[in-house]
Amino acid sequence: MSTGQLDPLIHHPGRLPIVATLAALPDGGALSLTRLQDMTGLAPGSLITGLRELDHAGYVRTGKLGGHGAPTSVALTRGGRAALDGYTAVLRQLPRVAWEDHQAPAPGLRAGDADRDAAAAALGEHFAQGRLTLGELHARLDATLTATTHGELSQATRDLPHLTLLPGFQPRRHHHRPPPRRYQGPA
Repeated sequence: MSTGQLDPLIHHPGRLPIVATLAALPDGGALSLTRLQDMTGLAPGSLITGLRELDHAGYVRTGKLGGHGAPTSVALTRGGRAALDGYTAVLRQLPRVAWEDHQAPAPGLRAGDADRDAAAAALGEHFAQGRLTLGELHARLDATLTATTHGELSQATRDLPHLTLLPGFQPRRHHHRPPPRRYQGPA
């Protein structure tokens, strides 16, 4: 299994945060364009470009939340959710293959594109499993995609378990994360 099997439309630092954020909503859920930008931290031009490409592929749909003058909303389509499920299925296999095939390279060795792709794939799965917030995913993806050595790559996952070492690891079918519990004070 190689990183070449990853959906190139989703596996892009400007589109992965969009798809991951929308996938966290219940089926059919939508966000305003402004809220999506706030949550992903993408620059307006990057967000619009990413949405245009995802919309062209049928992965997202845009519309108005209300009547005339209402804000634009964005939602993940069934096709987009299916594409993300396929993408994460490939991601789940990458760390396992990399772990079984070889030992970790020395920290000072230069990393290649496939190494960065595999590290980004692992981060995407940790986000899907609820170990990273969207902000943490975004920051770690930036560090991963600009890493030049294996030592720099390992820093992005230093506090995360290796996916294949988790007992009872089962791939997630849907990527809906429940809202965080809020402290209500003493009852």
